[in-house]
Amino acid sequence: MGSTTLNSRKKESYKIFNQIAKTYDFLNHFLSFGIDIYWRNQIRKNLPKINELDILDLATGTGDVAITLEKSPRVKSIVGIDMSHGMIEEGLKKIHKKNLENRISLKIGDGVQIPFDAESFDVITLSFGIRNFSSPKESLKNIKRVLKKDGRALIMEFSLPKSKLIKFLYFFYFRKILPYIGNLISNHGDAYTYLNQTVEEFPYGDEFANLMKKAGLKNVRYIPLTFGIATLYIGEK
Repeated sequence: MGSTTLNSRKKESYKIFNQIAKTYDFLNHFLSFGIDIYWRNQIRKNLPKINELDILDLATGTGDVAITLEKSPRVKSIVGIDMSHGMIEEGLKKIHKKNLENRISLKIGDGVQIPFDAESFDVITLSFGIRNFSSPKESLKNIKRVLKKDGRALIMEFSLPKSKLIKFLYFFYFRKILPYIGNLISNHGDAYTYLNQTVEEFPYGDEFANLMKKAGLKNVRYIPLTFGIATLYIGEK
């Protein structure tokens, strides 16, 4: 699939997530061997060391990041937005089941335009979503706009391992096994094929850190996780 086709699909990628919403959580845990839980905890560990944090979680999906962050005593409230009504519906079920309605609110919203006033949040999180945005650069600019002064952006995204052996094993699993199982269980023709292709063409490491810097974020750094399969990027306003 060419980059032009990928970019055109990104504009309506929320429709894919609508179609796979009911199996998304199971496949997330199953296909990552549960490592997704560790990754989300790394986001929580890198929250600013201040209290009463108001957090915005972009591309919140079924709310797993919001539910993980809520466990921190430093968090006051979390708003999660996503363009997929199917994912939001699944997330609302979990939040209701855990009695977290007074701490977490989920709603339909665009992670590129970010429909909130300037300087509204102490922290903005974005986990495995920015690669599916129609304009990651515009999203980063709006992340900076919506952050309060000294606020922090925590962006988690897939990346590629540096080790040749790990990369070989990763690509075999990522290109052959994962899409087959994901497409089969989700009952979607090519959702997981598409999602994997967006990983391989998306900038990572220094290249993505530079995009954050160009958007005006400061003190940008990143932490490779699990042999570099994922990376947590941190930037401040």
